[in-house]
Amino acid sequence: MLLEPQALQMMANRATTTRWLTWISLATVFATACWFLSQWQFARAEEVQKANEIVLANYDRTPVALEELLPQESSWNKKIEYRQVKVSGNYLPEHTFLIRNRPNSGYPGFLQLVAFKTDSESIIWIERGWLPTGNKQDAPDLVPNVDNTHRELTLRLRPTEPKLDRGAPAGQLPSIDLVTANEGLSDSVYTQAYGRLVSEFPELPAGEPMPMPELNQGNHLSYALQWILFALMAFGAVYWTINQDRRRAAGLAPKKLKFLTKDADAEAEDKLLG
Repeated sequence: MLLEPQALQMMANRATTTRWLTWISLATVFATACWFLSQWQFARAEEVQKANEIVLANYDRTPVALEELLPQESSWNKKIEYRQVKVSGNYLPEHTFLIRNRPNSGYPGFLQLVAFKTDSESIIWIERGWLPTGNKQDAPDLVPNVDNTHRELTLRLRPTEPKLDRGAPAGQLPSIDLVTANEGLSDSVYTQAYGRLVSEFPELPAGEPMPMPELNQGNHLSYALQWILFALMAFGAVYWTINQDRRRAAGLAPKKLKFLTKDADAEAEDKLLG
C-alpha cells in the first residue's frame, strides 16, 4: 500500500532530524575533546612559563652556602634549581664518571661528573662541563684530570636525573642518576641534587660550560588556540550542513562557498571563450 504524501513527509522530516542530531552529537564529542586538549596545552604553557621564571630568578643570584640552601636530609625543591651555592673541600678523583649522550650546539659529547667531599664531610657530585666525543672512539679524546687539593667551588644546583633502562661502559653512566653514582660511597651523600660547576679556586682544566637553558614559550599557546578553532569549525560545519538541508527543503539552490565560486568577470570570460 502506498503511503500518503503527508506520511512520507513525516518520515523524511524524522530522518532529517535524526541526521542533524547525529551531526550535532559528533560535533559536540569532537569539540569536547578539542577543549580538553586546549586546556592541556594551556597548562603546559603555564608550566614552561613558571620554569622560565625560576631560571631567570635564580641563575645569577648571589651564592650562599650549600648547607644553608639545601640541607642534606631535605628533599629537592624545584624552586631552587640553578641557584648558586658555595662549597669548599676536595675532589675524590677515584669517583669519576662520564655521562653519555649529551649533545651541545649540535655536536655529540659527554659530561664529566666527579664526587666532591666538603669540609663538613658530606659528598656532592660536580658536573665539570661538556666534552666532545672523540674522533676514533665513543669517548672524549681528552678527559681533564682532577686531584684532591683543597678547593673552593661555586655551583649551580640541578636535580638528580631518572635512571635509564640502558647500559653503559665501565666508568660511564647513561644519566646523572645519583643513586647509581653513589654506589661505593658513604651514606653522607647528596642524592637529590648535584652541582654544575661555575668556578673553582685553585682552578683546574675543565670541559666546556653548559649554556644557560633557552627561555622560550614553545608552541603550546598556538596549539591551544588551534584546538579551540577546530572545535568552532566543527560546529560551523554542522550549521552549514543543516542550513543547506533547509534550503533544499525550501526548494532553494544550495549556497556555494565564495572561495569556491567564480566571480562575475570570470564567468563572462568563460562564456566568451565558449
